Amino acid sequence: MVRRKLLVAVMFAFVLLATLSLFAYAASGPSVAKTVKEDEKPKPQVQKAGEVTADEAAKYKCSDLTAMNDRIRCRLKLQEENEYDYLPEECRALVNESRGKCVADYKKSQQCWTSLNDTERFDCAKKSFGLVGTVASQKAQCNNLTGTNRSGCILQLRDRVDAVVKFRIYNLEEKAQRLMEKGLATEEAAANFITQMEQQKQNYNAAQAVAEKKAVVKGVQKLWKEFISNMKPGLAGKNVSKI
Repeated sequence: MVRRKLLVAVMFAFVLLATLSLFAYAASGPSVAKTVKEDEKPKPQVQKAGEVTADEAAKYKCSDLTAMNDRIRCRLKLQEENEYDYLPEECRALVNESRGKCVADYKKSQQCWTSLNDTERFDCAKKSFGLVGTVASQKAQCNNLTGTNRSGCILQLRDRVDAVVKFRIYNLEEKAQRLMEKGLATEEAAANFITQMEQQKQNYNAAQAVAEKKAVVKGVQKLWKEFISNMKPGLAGKNVSKI
């Protein structure tokens, strides 16, 4: 009799345990399924340098072409070409916030292209980027500060100087395009030179030391001289600072 009661108790405990296990499985089932579904959700695509988003491709002309030189040739054929129409190559090589800042910097200097004089364009660019006075005078103002204020001031000054230097490189691209439009340079020569300049701007951005940046500038000057020396007959004697 005692053995029978013990057997009944064991069976009851087994049934109770099985029932509780079913309830536990039922309760945990939906959460497991939910976890699987969440894992299966497509992760947001990480933007890479050189790639454009669907929105950018729809907004900017010539962005669907793969090669830089092809994109530049495409832009040279635009009847009304400006930085609002296409994504600058320098910016294309950047991502996220850096790309947005780069595009904003290009827009800052757009009004400077109305002048056909290098000096006036450079003065306009310096004002647009906030580089008032000489670099030495602005650096002296930064040195009068202390702590994070001083370091922040110097970083801003470097950013402004870099923006003006790259504007001067960009200025050579514009001059090459205007020489092409005047029939003094071929489209191929202009496209190749502009491609070289865009690569130099990326090299400048990648440079860490001042000496490296100076080397990039010297390289730009050399390429410009080579471009001018290969121009069509008729450029000799022209003041290319007023193109």
